[in-house]
Amino acid sequence: MEAWKERKPSSLIRKQIQSNQSFPIDDGNCHLEPASRISSVTYFRFSCQRDSEPMLIQFQSHQKKKLDSDKFRLRAVHRIGKKQYLEIETGIGMAETKPVSKVSTDDTDLDYPIKKPTTVVPEGRSVVKTYKPIQNPNLFYFKSITENPRRRKEVPGNIEVFFDSSCPLEFIEKDESFYWDQTVSFVFRITCIRDSAYSLIRVPSSSSGELVASNTIWKNPKPGDRVLGNAVLKKITETQTFWEKIVIYYE
Repeated sequence: MEAWKERKPSSLIRKQIQSNQSFPIDDGNCHLEPASRISSVTYFRFSCQRDSEPMLIQFQSHQKKKLDSDKFRLRAVHRIGKKQYLEIETGIGMAETKPVSKVSTDDTDLDYPIKKPTTVVPEGRSVVKTYKPIQNPNLFYFKSITENPRRRKEVPGNIEVFFDSSCPLEFIEKDESFYWDQTVSFVFRITCIRDSAYSLIRVPSSSSGELVASNTIWKNPKPGDRVLGNAVLKKITETQTFWEKIVIYYE
């Protein structure tokens, strides 16, 4: 199972997703066990894995079909940063995993437990040490709301998002179309967001009309050049995002 994370999903996995094939959570030799939970996202691993890193992910908001409590099925494949996960549906409810420390189940609560790992105890199992999978929770949160229209109405304002090396900003063009107020902006693509209105971010120029990166003037940026960035998300609508306090840095 470890090897698949570095490759495209096999034809067998794709067929299992398309056919909604279900599998036993415990087949007697290996069982599915929760590794950690952040908000309403639960990470799972197999007890027979060679390493402790989870390779399966479950979004509570995607749980649509009722399954027996001893079954799970494959739903999709997701790449988060440089890691690939199999999304699953299970018959396990949120109450059936018992985190020792308090973990929010509200998707709009950004108080993620990122400093200390938690311990999850599934019913009838021994204590499982958790793995901390998300290093940049606000970026993960922003990515999730761009993909789920139902959650955009509940997004709190003033979320500070750091576009790190797993999701750099890629320069597209200089935009001088707002000639009536003589403003200039530089358009970047957020590389980890699917192409849409949400994947673009406009970086305002300095008072002299120049692009500033790492506190220096960036002369002649070329399409495809990449930088890191930090910005505050003020609002997101059905058609666009509104950013403030945008700062970019060289990788």
